Amino acid sequence: MQIVDDGGVMPDCIFCEVVSQNLSADIVEESDRAIAFRDISPQAPTHILVIPKKHISSLDKASEHDCQLLGELLLMANRVAAGQNLDSN
Repeated sequence: MQIVDDGGVMPDCIFCEVVSQNLSADIVEESDRAIAFRDISPQAPTHILVIPKKHISSLDKASEHDCQLLGELLLMANRVAAGQNLDSN
């Protein structure tokens, strides 16, 4: 597959490989537009990545149309943290 920053998959993007299931991952949570999975080379005792399924190469490439998606990522990160007992409460 080769679709650029408009919502698809980029070649040679490891995150796109996880999203398209070409690369296996230990998935913690998944929705239609986002996925959370354990890092294969953790840098902390709990290292979970929360990414959009839409390829956005960096935050400065996000558009106004991505506002809801970015909010979904934050909410998923919050749920994942709570599920891993990492929340601040």
